[in-house]
Order: sequence, then structure tokens, then C-alpha cells
Amino acid sequence: MKRFMKKLMQDPTSRHILTAASYVFLTALFFGAGYLIGFENGDGMLSTPVSVSSSADETETTPSPAPTEMSASYRVILEDGELRMYLDENGGSRLVSNEQVSEALFPKSDIETLKKGLFFNTLEEALSMMENFLS
Repeated sequence: MKRFMKKLMQDPTSRHILTAASYVFLTALFFGAGYLIGFENGDGMLSTPVSVSSSADETETTPSPAPTEMSASYRVILEDGELRMYLDENGGSRLVSNEQVSEALFPKSDIETLKKGLFFNTLEEALSMMENFLS
């Protein structure tokens, strides 16, 4: 075995092949170890954290009607081919986000509702609604 290794290390081509093979092996070993650690830390592969609003009765979050008091709220509305989110507070409105959207991709009832505007109490709810339409 010693003779074989000595002969192998003297040949430059074999030495380069052995070096490259060891890099590939070690890289595969580290990725495999990370993959296994990901499975051991949970019930499956780790994924991107998702923010979920907690509610006692676990019903689906629905947009609330237009706010009647002077509290801050978020409004998602379809205007001029853009899905826009506004922050409404103290009687004023400020554009927070806007994205181009094709009305042809969605049912007419959804488009009509969006043109009237949807109101949300939190930024997370408004962003979730925008993400649903943009993805």
C-alpha cells in the first residue's frame, strides 16, 4: 500500500486528480451533513419562516370594511392597472407599495372588489393579500 501511495504521489496528473476528488468528496460530505441536520431539527426539511396571524377560532382572515374611526389602516386597491397599498391615517393617505398587475388573470368579481378597495388593520394582512394577487 505504501508503494502504491508513493508512486501515486510522484505522478503529477494523479496528484491533481486525487486533490480534485478530495475537494468533491469533502463538499458532498458537508452538504450531506447539512441536509441531515436539517431533517433532524424538525419533521422535515427546513423552509422559509411564514408569518401566520393567530386567532382563537382559527378562521380565515377576511378584509374588514372601511374603518370608521381615525385609526391607521391599510388599503389595497386596483388603480390604473396597478395594485396599490396605501396607509390611511389621520385623514390622510400615503402610498406604501404599487405593482403592475394584469386584470385579465383574475376573475371579474375579484377585480371589482379590488377596484372598490380592501381595508386591513395590519401591514402583515395587507402584504399577504398583495402577495396572493402578485404570485
